[in-house]
Amino acid sequence: MQASYYLVHVLCYGPILIAIWPEAVEYLSKLLPIHAPYFGTTSLSLFVAVAATEIANLFINRLKAIKKAMATSGNEFELLLSSSFFDAHLLQFTMDSGKFYIGWVKELPKPFTTSYIRITPAFSGYRKADDKELVFTTQYLTVYASYIEDGSVANTDELKTDLVLKADKINSISFFDMDMYNRFNPSQE
Repeated sequence: MQASYYLVHVLCYGPILIAIWPEAVEYLSKLLPIHAPYFGTTSLSLFVAVAATEIANLFINRLKAIKKAMATSGNEFELLLSSSFFDAHLLQFTMDSGKFYIGWVKELPKPFTTSYIRITPAFSGYRKADDKELVFTTQYLTVYASYIEDGSVANTDELKTDLVLKADKINSISFFDMDMYNRFNPSQE
C-alpha cells in the first residue's frame, strides 16, 4: 500500500521531483516493487497517455466524432444508416423475401461488423411479383399517433416497436420519401 502510494506520486510529479530533488526520486524508486531500468518512465508514459485521453474525451462531442468517422471511412451501406440515424431520413429496406420495411435507424451498428440493423418502422409491406410496386400492409405511424393521442404513452420509445433486421437478408436499402414515391406511382395515391 505504501509503495503504491509513492508510485502514484512519482508518476504524477516525477519530472518536477527529478528537477528539484533527484535524491528523493532515487529514494522513492527503491520503494517500487519492480527495479528495472526505465520502469518509472514507462509507467509515467502509460499514465499520462491514459489521463490525457480521458481528459481530451471530456471536450469532444461523441456524436460529432462518430458522424465524422462514418463520413470519412464508412462504406455506402454504413453511410445510409448514418444518415438515417443522425438526420432522421427514412430508409426503405427490401428483404430477400420481398418484404419491405420503411423506418429510421435506431442505433448505429459497429462499422465493418454489421450483422443486424435495428430500426423504428414507419411502414411495412411486400413487393408485387413484378418487383416494382410496393403493397403497404402496415402503417405504424397511425398506430403510434393513436397511442400518443389517448395518452397511453408520452413518446414512441415507450411502445417498444423496434425491428431487428438481419443484414445478410437485406436485398437493398434506399432513402424513402413518400412524396417522391407518390410522384413515381400516381396510381397508388
